[in-house]
Amino acid sequence: MSKKRKTSAERIPTPTVGQILKDEFLEPLGITPYRLAKELHVATSSILDLVHDRRRLSVDMALKLSRFFGTSERFWLNLQNEIDVRNRKDELEDALQNIHPVAHPA
Repeated sequence: MSKKRKTSAERIPTPTVGQILKDEFLEPLGITPYRLAKELHVATSSILDLVHDRRRLSVDMALKLSRFFGTSERFWLNLQNEIDVRNRKDELEDALQNIHPVAHPA
């Protein structure tokens, strides 16, 4: 029995790194983007661009966020990669359906 994939419109939208940073870290801890920028020694615009989805997470920023919040840098990098894969998979869905896996000899 084939399982029908939900269309992009039917799926819950994938959150961005900026949304997760804001909703799961900044707001619960009462930290403003300005304060985070000062603590990380980066421009306030860097944090605001990340929070407002105008910038992707860089390795440098992942290292700084992990140090500040006590997480691993892999947490932030894997989060960005997972979001990127989900979004591209949706965009390439039709093209991917036309690719058939190679048959491996038994």
